[in-house]
Amino acid sequence: MKESISITTIFQIFILFVLLFTAIMCLTINNSNAFGVKNEILNIIEANNGIYEGDDGNLSDAIIDTINETSYRTTGTCPENYQGYQRNGSPVTSGQEASVCIRKVNVTDELDNYLESELGAGTVATEDFVDGSYVQVMVFYQLDIPVIKQIYNFKTKGETRIIYKN
Repeated sequence: MKESISITTIFQIFILFVLLFTAIMCLTINNSNAFGVKNEILNIIEANNGIYEGDDGNLSDAIIDTINETSYRTTGTCPENYQGYQRNGSPVTSGQEASVCIRKVNVTDELDNYLESELGAGTVATEDFVDGSYVQVMVFYQLDIPVIKQIYNFKTKGETRIIYKN
């Protein structure tokens, strides 16, 4: 017996490496797409001074166009304190699948609450602070192997700079 490994075993190892390489490439491509969408949404929100919704409560047209132009289709469930939106910009109810999750954090209120809890109510002139807030955006990407389909959903989160009100 000259050969200790049969050609079938070598072929199985080769197929395993091809599947592993495909999974890594799919994850990398989906990851890159999700980070690009997230960063573009954050840039749009910063350019609009923290405004990301239209008058009708849906996402702004610029954000909807960004989602549609980049072929971003991954969905996930938003955490409790985030508002989820579909690809068409309409809000979703809690627990439903969403394409984008957005949360606005009022920095001034959080700072007021912290200072009053540490120093006592009435000891800090909290009304002297300039109102400011930032927006957190969460998007999803997945490990999606072509034959096996979606295996696991990942999330990536980013936030804008603090936007102060005049």
